[in-house]
Amino acid sequence: MLKLEFKKIKFLNLLLTTVIIPLLASIFGLINYLRNIEILGFEWKSLWTQVTLFYFTFFFIPLIVIVVASLWSVEHKSGLKLIRLSPVKNKSFIISKGVLSLLIVAFTQIYFLLLFYLEGKFICKFQDTDFGIYIYYIILSIILSLPMIFIFQYLSVKIKSLGIIILLSAFISILGFALTAQNIVPFLSKVMGLSYLALQLNNGNIISLQSISLLFIFGIVEIIIFSILANKSLKYEK
Repeated sequence: MLKLEFKKIKFLNLLLTTVIIPLLASIFGLINYLRNIEILGFEWKSLWTQVTLFYFTFFFIPLIVIVVASLWSVEHKSGLKLIRLSPVKNKSFIISKGVLSLLIVAFTQIYFLLLFYLEGKFICKFQDTDFGIYIYYIILSIILSLPMIFIFQYLSVKIKSLGIIILLSAFISILGFALTAQNIVPFLSKVMGLSYLALQLNNGNIISLQSISLLFIFGIVEIIIFSILANKSLKYEK
């Protein structure tokens, strides 16, 4: 199934998305750092907080959405006929598209980390440092992207329009930020893992093991729920 998904993918469109969006976010973050360099005195750490502020708060979720919706747009062009006529189970399509989306997101995150290094090393002229913490957060962001991938797989099955999907991603980003920033019900601050991660990165905080465990629990529940919903939606389409 994964080989079939690779054949259907429009690499040029996705390549432009996965290259341009992290690049823009990195440039905006770099400019913000250079403008405030007098008060941002921790070099690599300060630059990291600025590039991740723009990228994880405003760009990352919409990027995931564009990737997922693009993979499902191929099926919508044929009215989901390929899935309806295929002897393969619906969940196989959901899983294969989810895995492919995750691979593309992982590539994008590694590329984002490379941009961060190049900006710090050759533009800001920082000395080399231990990149273990940054690699850790990139790996964590890849893992936490999985719930969002499956949420938007379900929405992409139900909704054909890429524009509407992107608008929904903006709304969900705002909702995630609101849930994370509120202190009324602290438990709910971890419902959307990527939004919680974005806030912690901006504040330069180390996420505790207890918080990570809760993020993973929420993430697993979200993956299961929206996988079931997407599967039911495909059955309904039949």
